[in-house]
Amino acid sequence: MDNFKRGFTLIELLVVIAVIALLMAILMPALQMAREQAKKITCSNNLKQIGISLHLYGSENDNRLPLNESGNWLWDIAYSTTDYIISTGGDRNTFYCPSDPLKTPDMAILWQFSQNLPFGTAINSVAEPTTNRGNQFRVTGYFWMMDTVNGRSYHPEGTPTKDWVKTLTHKQAAITELVIDATLSSTPDPETATFTEVHGGSWSRWQIPDRSNHLRRGAKPAGANIIFLDGHNEWRHFSEMQVRVDPPYHWW
Repeated sequence: MDNFKRGFTLIELLVVIAVIALLMAILMPALQMAREQAKKITCSNNLKQIGISLHLYGSENDNRLPLNESGNWLWDIAYSTTDYIISTGGDRNTFYCPSDPLKTPDMAILWQFSQNLPFGTAINSVAEPTTNRGNQFRVTGYFWMMDTVNGRSYHPEGTPTKDWVKTLTHKQAAITELVIDATLSSTPDPETATFTEVHGGSWSRWQIPDRSNHLRRGAKPAGANIIFLDGHNEWRHFSEMQVRVDPPYHWW
């Protein structure tokens, strides 16, 4: 009896490796697209929850929306506002888009930004103030289109004023943005701008750059989720977005 056991030849092994590499090259983009689609859906659900909570707040406060008492950029939001959103169905994850790895709900330096904590501080290890929570603010992953108590001091390029929303009652509620995916750049030219290395407060404190949500191939934005004042949610492709506020350059 012939006990010789035939194994793979070198050529056969190379062919198998080449086939596996080819399959990986075909499957990897599809897997990446599936992962990004899942993140986009999670992000959309975050905005839906925020929209529901803000409408509940309005229903309890004569249609008024919560207004920041402090903060600078559009993604700053008062502790008191996040308290209400969490009490009506949200949690820390609700305030961050999963497509941005530089901003996560477990980063105390962002979640407790106005307390100016040292880099590396663990979440919940430093107590938050129990009073005057409207004057403390968090850095989130979304642009909040609500006005502030003292009025926002900046406006979209080329316009003298911006109708930052204060109430749920608006004659153009279906086209008035309420909360938007953060999309920002270093310069206004989308062809040359960086959407991943924008320097703001996190850079000056800890050398952490700001970046946009939903980047395609890690460079340019694909678009943004938007919750409108009437409560409906929409995806806006980046080709339909414009520079609205500077500096840095905010898009929606």
